[in-house]
Amino acid sequence: MMASQTDVMARLMALKPAHVKPLFSTVEGWKKFQAEEAMKSNQQLTDRNRQARMEKIIGRSGIQPMHQKCSFSNYSVECPEQQAALDAAKGFVASFGKSHGGFVFSGNCGTGKNHLGSAIAKNLIKRGHSAMVMTVSELFENHRATFSKDSPVKEAGLLRDLCNIDLLVLDEVGLQKGSEYEINLLTNIVDRRQLQLKPTGMLTNKNFDEMVAMIGERIMDRQTDGGIWVPFTWSSMRGRKGMKS
Repeated sequence: MMASQTDVMARLMALKPAHVKPLFSTVEGWKKFQAEEAMKSNQQLTDRNRQARMEKIIGRSGIQPMHQKCSFSNYSVECPEQQAALDAAKGFVASFGKSHGGFVFSGNCGTGKNHLGSAIAKNLIKRGHSAMVMTVSELFENHRATFSKDSPVKEAGLLRDLCNIDLLVLDEVGLQKGSEYEINLLTNIVDRRQLQLKPTGMLTNKNFDEMVAMIGERIMDRQTDGGIWVPFTWSSMRGRKGMKS
């Protein structure tokens, strides 16, 4: 006579070493575990496909070549403020998925904003999430390209992928010309991502008031509600160490 699932489960529990804590102890628990694992696998596959599609559209990997070696472990810490920035970046990765709040790294060139922004994206990609770091000029260039009748990528498809990717990090926010088209596109993407509970990272040399004036108080309120604002107030690290940040 064929043993029931309950009998098989009971035998497995009896064979289990005493120090091992099982993930499930009933047939119902086993079925729930299998369903959850299948859901995780499907989500990871979706994220990998989304990552590959975005990289094909942009024409490069999710991290710029000059920042592909950036990590938390090789980020240079020379003052308490830099340690605070590093801790904030690590904390963002550790709590990813628990809040839709994004991050804003604000400071002058060469202070390590790109380094930590890229390290965040790399860590999330390793964890199976989709992430992209791109300059706002890249964003505008790829968006304008969809206007061509010969473009294989349509505007709706580009915006959909940009708004569905798990983490989008926008670099050089504030260096654009500030035209109505640019501001509308930027706020549209950030707003749509926030409504879908997708966090956005921003790297900028603007202060908080300048960011509010550029993209609006509502967007900035959502961006920092549950998110983080990190000031990079120290002097450039490139000139002192030749570090590419």
